[in-house]
Amino acid sequence: MEAFRFNSKLIGESKINESTKVLYFEVPENFEFSAGQYVMMAFYKDGRRILRSYSIFSSPSEKGKISIFFKKVEGGYASNFLFNMKIGEQIEMKGPLGNFTVRNPSKDIFLISSGTGFGPFKSMIKNMSEKKSPQKIYLARGFKNETDLCSEEELREISLSGNLKYFNVLSRPTDEGYIYKGHVQDFLDKFIPEGFNGDFYICGLKEMVFEVREKLGKMGIASQRIFFERYD
Repeated sequence: MEAFRFNSKLIGESKINESTKVLYFEVPENFEFSAGQYVMMAFYKDGRRILRSYSIFSSPSEKGKISIFFKKVEGGYASNFLFNMKIGEQIEMKGPLGNFTVRNPSKDIFLISSGTGFGPFKSMIKNMSEKKSPQKIYLARGFKNETDLCSEEELREISLSGNLKYFNVLSRPTDEGYIYKGHVQDFLDKFIPEGFNGDFYICGLKEMVFEVREKLGKMGIASQRIFFERYD
């Protein structure tokens, strides 16, 4: 679908922790997107127009609304503006944009994210689950600690179908005995099934993205099987 501009009203929110939220926005009924795409939002400060991109967190099947998953950045005007928005307030959007979507629908996929890089993957997983797609989905997502985890119940429910297997890696877990302590790139050799011949999708900050790409390359994964999106 071709991108277009519109004003969007905030219709709901879900607070994950003190710095992370999911916001729900009203969009035109004819707004259609592919799982993995994003919207551009416009913010105005001192006469300047600031544009920021946010991946769509919700499934394409949800008509008339979308959600985003984001973290408030210290000193970041846009993220702080969003974090403090009140229900009913509006913001200018443009979308859908981007091509970070599932390229080969017949192949199994391995998703690797850190922080809010999980955003586009949530949309992909939900969309594939709703369509009862036969391919296997593997997800390795990294967060700081247990308070950062989101969509746990939903992921657990989808994983019961047998088509999703996911791992949470925590860099600073409050549970000293947490099994996956560190960063997602530290555990790839443990998470990737032997003989896996599907595609890899990476989303997060550039340091993680580059490290994961490098590690996958050393594991013999061809670059044509690796797709990524950076948040910085």
